[in-house]
Amino acid sequence: MVEKDELDLGLRNILNFGHTVGHAIESVSGLRIWHGEAVAIGMVAAGRASALVCGFAEEHRQHTAIVRLGLPVTAPAVDPARVRELMGADKKRAGGDLRMVLLADIGDPQVVVVDDATVTAALTAVGIGGPIR
Repeated sequence: MVEKDELDLGLRNILNFGHTVGHAIESVSGLRIWHGEAVAIGMVAAGRASALVCGFAEEHRQHTAIVRLGLPVTAPAVDPARVRELMGADKKRAGGDLRMVLLADIGDPQVVVVDDATVTAALTAVGIGGPIR
């Protein structure tokens, strides 16, 4: 896949599942969280967005698998506005649209434009900007 899209301009984007939110959390949290943990949290957020946008029916199964691996599923205390700002700078952005890698099914990733309501739901699913944990 990397050879087919060496510049990460298309097909290779699907390898970034969980990275749109994960990179933002990683940047905002500084050294409090490592890349793999941030991406795991981002995968939970992307799972929620996948359920809403693509009808992904395996959100709970995915969440359970991440927990069983001992990875975090909620973000550390971070500034929601800063997370959104960094998500807006994501390399998958197209024009004015925020795009995320979402799942229609296990093994069926898609790069999809997401709206603000979807981003809010995804971030709330990992404890960013939602009810206080």
